[in-house]
Amino acid sequence: MRLVIDKKELELLIEQKKEYIGNQVTIDTVIAGVSFLLSVMTAQYQKIFGISGEIIKVFFCTIGILYAVKIIWDFYKYRRNKYTHKVLMKEIEDLDMIQHNHSLVIIKESFNDNMKRFLLYYDEKWDCKLFLNYKTQERGDEAAIIANVVKELKLNQKEVKCRYITSKLQEKYSVSHRENRIYNHRLYELQVNRFSEQEMEKDFVVNGKHYYWMSIEEMEKDDNIRNKNLEVVDFVKEYMG
Repeated sequence: MRLVIDKKELELLIEQKKEYIGNQVTIDTVIAGVSFLLSVMTAQYQKIFGISGEIIKVFFCTIGILYAVKIIWDFYKYRRNKYTHKVLMKEIEDLDMIQHNHSLVIIKESFNDNMKRFLLYYDEKWDCKLFLNYKTQERGDEAAIIANVVKELKLNQKEVKCRYITSKLQEKYSVSHRENRIYNHRLYELQVNRFSEQEMEKDFVVNGKHYYWMSIEEMEKDDNIRNKNLEVVDFVKEYMG
């Protein structure tokens, strides 16, 4: 998993939690404190520099008691505010500036020798033709992509293969949210060995979704695509064009 974190936000978090980080009271610390207190209470001290042994013993016993009290207080704070590495990791993840983890699915036409066109679909929310895309799955992303595409395009799963290419962080304008957002795009190529006659048309409809075959050049000339999704087109062009 990739994270994008503002350095100042991370520094602020560490500053706020510095008293908890590494401040774990273990059984060894408790044993050491008890042992020290018992040793000074049972020890016999000789007169030093005119100071009687009893006074010296009281002095060290006082230190031992204060040390024991501190251990008890630290243990109480630790149990009350148990701050583990998992809690710290969760708080760091909460600083993540990535708002979308999407897997881009690139399908080239396999029924044309030139193979210059890619499969796009019309997205109503964006009012734009986009590459197939799905929310990235932490586990089994490729299997999920194959299952989704096979279902949506009514393909034979045996005719489909998926391979991961690369990933890239991109900041782009989100039409639906009306603001710039950071996207973590994972790029996959889906190889489809056989399409139906309908799906070999320049544009077609399957399961109520409108699909288009377009070349990179055609996408770059499309004003709507250029205004809303050119960053993604350039990303695909870099690796697949």
